[in-house]
Amino acid sequence: MNRIGICLAMLRTDHRLTMIWQKKHRVGNPVDEVWEYDAWKIPDSEDLKEKIAYVLRNPTVARMGFVPGGYRWSSASLVFTDTAGQKTGGRRMGTLSSYESRNMFQTRTILPEDWIVQPDGMIWPGCYTGYQRVEKLFGHPQHFLYSLNQNVEMAVNQQMYRETISLPDQDVRQMAKALSKKLFDEAEITALDLPCRIQLCRLLKKQAGASLKQLARIVHLPLAELKKIFC
Repeated sequence: MNRIGICLAMLRTDHRLTMIWQKKHRVGNPVDEVWEYDAWKIPDSEDLKEKIAYVLRNPTVARMGFVPGGYRWSSASLVFTDTAGQKTGGRRMGTLSSYESRNMFQTRTILPEDWIVQPDGMIWPGCYTGYQRVEKLFGHPQHFLYSLNQNVEMAVNQQMYRETISLPDQDVRQMAKALSKKLFDEAEITALDLPCRIQLCRLLKKQAGASLKQLARIVHLPLAELKKIFC
């Protein structure tokens, strides 16, 4: 199973477990609304940083009264801090008895022995999040804070909608010509060299949600070569 397949399997499992929890805890009839979810590959590091900021901004955007780093279930508080490695008063899962583990987490699932349970019963987020990789990706605290302060919700939401609704070739071709004229002062795609066409593909993929097959038709490049670049 590839990474997208794994992500979709996790989403389906999360959906199923959430509905089980709702039926068990809600008063009256559970809300059994239809969930819409999918998974897409992230093309480059800049897009990845945008998506990380989108996720970490969730409590603030949802008007929960927390900054990203102040939300206890967020990993934002672990990034570029001198307290990320501190797990004062925590216990390793391996020191808990089976009874303690089941009673604390209400599951018979065996959790990793090296995970840390904090005094309030919450597993330390650093056990299961790659916050060091996030630090390496952003490179500097200023870059991280800059991304967290950008209003990326509209752009990301529109991008996700575009992934599910494809524009016809005629519309994407007009967009490609307009971008080409603006960026390279050349409206004819066939007159562009290879680096310019690849740059145009990146923009069309992000702004129009164009598939690789559609990009190959619009910019006149072999599909196999585009797959090497974007996959």
